[in-house]
Amino acid sequence: MINMKTKYITFVLLLAIMPLFAQMLPSSQNPKYTSRINPKFNSNINPKYNSKINPKYTSSLNPKYNSSLNPNYSSNINPNYTSHLNPKYNSKINPKYRANLDPRYATWEGKYLFNEMAEPFGILIYANSNIYLFYDMDGEWIGYFVRAKTNYNLFTLDGDWTGKYLCSDSESGYNLFEEGGEWTESYVK
Repeated sequence: MINMKTKYITFVLLLAIMPLFAQMLPSSQNPKYTSRINPKFNSNINPKYNSKINPKYTSSLNPKYNSSLNPNYSSNINPNYTSHLNPKYNSKINPKYRANLDPRYATWEGKYLFNEMAEPFGILIYANSNIYLFYDMDGEWIGYFVRAKTNYNLFTLDGDWTGKYLCSDSESGYNLFEEGGEWTESYVK
């Protein structure tokens, strides 16, 4: 007969390892196993080799040169001026009020942010057609992306634009750029 202490320890251990199973990437979303989604192996989605998806060479994609993509010049894509884009003021896109937007508490719809080594370092959760909530891999909410045409600008939780933005890779995800159009070599799948 199992005593109460053994049952308790087993229960606590199960709770401790459950997040490990939730963090497992499906191979179809993992650029280490699916080369067509890895910019290292697919030049069509690599901005170094495809100028059409590189805001450094295609000014229509660059917020520095296209004011309709720049939240400093376009209030309709700036959460400080458009409250329905700001999780502080819109409970429908705030994980504090919607558990299905928090990766720690629910299954979620979204994508992963990978570094140049194809290691995941962030989670983007689809809140609505204009917003992706941004989490670190531990499930801590650290920012959000606001859609600007085909780009998504990254904001802090306080609503400050970081200058970083996602540009479509024209296939199945996005590449992360700095304000000047430099590719960070990070990408979303």
